[in-house]
Amino acid sequence: MSGRPVEAAIRAARRPGFRGSWSKSRASALPFSPVNLVQRKLLMSCLLGAFCVQTAFVYLDDTADKLPRLSEEAVQGRRIWHAHNCQVCHQIHGFGGFLGPDLTNAAPRLTTERLHQVLTDGTGQMPAFHLGDEQIALVTAYLDELPSTGVGVSRRHVPVDPMKVRRGIEEHMVACPPPDAVRRGFQLFCQNCTVCHVPFQATPLGLQTAPDLTTVVERLDDDAVRATLKSGRPDRGMPAWALPAPAIDEIVAMLHWWHDERAPLAQRIGGVGETQPLPWWEYR
Repeated sequence: MSGRPVEAAIRAARRPGFRGSWSKSRASALPFSPVNLVQRKLLMSCLLGAFCVQTAFVYLDDTADKLPRLSEEAVQGRRIWHAHNCQVCHQIHGFGGFLGPDLTNAAPRLTTERLHQVLTDGTGQMPAFHLGDEQIALVTAYLDELPSTGVGVSRRHVPVDPMKVRRGIEEHMVACPPPDAVRRGFQLFCQNCTVCHVPFQATPLGLQTAPDLTTVVERLDDDAVRATLKSGRPDRGMPAWALPAPAIDEIVAMLHWWHDERAPLAQRIGGVGETQPLPWWEYR
């Protein structure tokens, strides 16, 4: 094929006044005008101003200077936390992943045995890290000191003390002895469920919420509860538990006992349902 047509087109394009197929009507249709230019400059100025104000708030905030410093053991525990990428799934003060719960204030509701089991063997969708005793002690120190740095998730109701709830339930079991199945179900709950669930309150877990299990039998029948324990709720972040049928029945019996004894249990624990003011940046 000859190159003459291409060369002719190039020469025509170089001629003064050549516009090709670009007409004046198309040029006049472009959205460039003094008004649009002023609007764009105003928008960029507003965005830049908002960025400067937000930056000033961040760097002038002295809240951290008023809080207690982490101990050397807690700092080493934080290094282990980052070395194993725990922030990919968990949050601290709301920053991190959303696959697991915010652990800023998790220490009060975790026993030493439970934390050791989770860090060594994993649980549900959490992998096993096989940490040594010294590493577990350092991570425990980090989690124990985090609550003194603030609240991870603001709540409308005052969070109940998980250990106080557990003591209250145990005391009520002594005062009003339940069937043996309920006792065994409560032991299973303490071994497997306290990482996410706290009786008498819903616990925020990233994008999901672990519900108050003292009222779960009002929302689900026994078969639905058994199916949830057996198969989990992946869409809600709850893993499946490989529990035998008798163990699941004991947990169901415990849930019914919690529901029936909810009023005296709440009275014994105290402070259930108390409200607190939300920070100004929270929606009411």
